[in-house]
Amino acid sequence: MSPMSPLSSATRRDLFNAGLTASEAGPLTRHRTAAVASDTIRRFNVDITDEQLADLRQRIAATRWPEKEAVADQFQGIEFATMLELASYSATDYDWRRGEAKLQTFPQSFTEIDKLNNQPAIAISKTSATGELTRDEILDNITLYWLSNTGVSASCLYWEYIGGFSNSKGVPVAVSAFHGEQYEARRSRPERAYPKLIHYNGVEKGGHFTARE
Repeated sequence: MSPMSPLSSATRRDLFNAGLTASEAGPLTRHRTAAVASDTIRRFNVDITDEQLADLRQRIAATRWPEKEAVADQFQGIEFATMLELASYSATDYDWRRGEAKLQTFPQSFTEIDKLNNQPAIAISKTSATGELTRDEILDNITLYWLSNTGVSASCLYWEYIGGFSNSKGVPVAVSAFHGEQYEARRSRPERAYPKLIHYNGVEKGGHFTARE
């Protein structure tokens, strides 16, 4: 993947002051252009080679699978049969190009913040009306992380967040608490943590991946 020429009229401050946020996954490309200032917004196209896709399929096919779970439900995690079927589909019939074509319909860009490449979330697409996470949607998400080599950088969010629940005491805070989240932030907790809590909303539906749901 290679970045396009820098944006001529936009700066990092212009975009982020407009309410943009950095993507957890980071940029889809790690190519750097030495002649471009580090705080310049740079555009790029998602351009995955056939060789990269073939390599991924070979790695999936060569997976050494563990033994089947010892229970008859999901108590120990996703069932072995489900993972096996998903992997088989991913290595044979799954079409990354379909998802890639969707990405190409949105402008993609990145900039450097604290010496790390970050991708502003400047394009938002609507999920299906049913809210169901289909097999292709799951694989689009997983494959995107693998091809862009951003699985580790995405998880840095959790390391940086350690002990950070009440780190925003000096700024106004709004909280939406989703009922299906791993832990539910009842109103009393954010009220203690954030003296400048200006809005709290308890939402009946939604979990950890509410945006995708």
